[in-house]
Amino acid sequence: MFDDWKEPMNRYVQKHIDRRCFLPIADELDADIAELCDAYPSILLENGVIDASGNDTDLDFDEDDLLDAMLDRFLQNHDADEARAALYAVLIDAFLTLVDEASEDL
Repeated sequence: MFDDWKEPMNRYVQKHIDRRCFLPIADELDADIAELCDAYPSILLENGVIDASGNDTDLDFDEDDLLDAMLDRFLQNHDADEARAALYAVLIDAFLTLVDEASEDL
């Protein structure tokens, strides 16, 4: 679902993310970005922000709630101590910023 969005978004984020911030997870960063690209539309759909066609429903979803939902989903697949979870939260925040920027570019 949403493959026509995921692939270009994945390329955009991988190209524009500041990799220096994520040196401790450098070997997994591209896979993490792809995972976030998969999770993002699913979380929006589950929370009624978009419909099954990907259209906006005009439902307001707080950015902090979105970040929390994405982090919770991400941590289900990643063992992380507190420091690593904090780094993943920074990654998700950077991802969401780039998604917002890419929405204007793509």
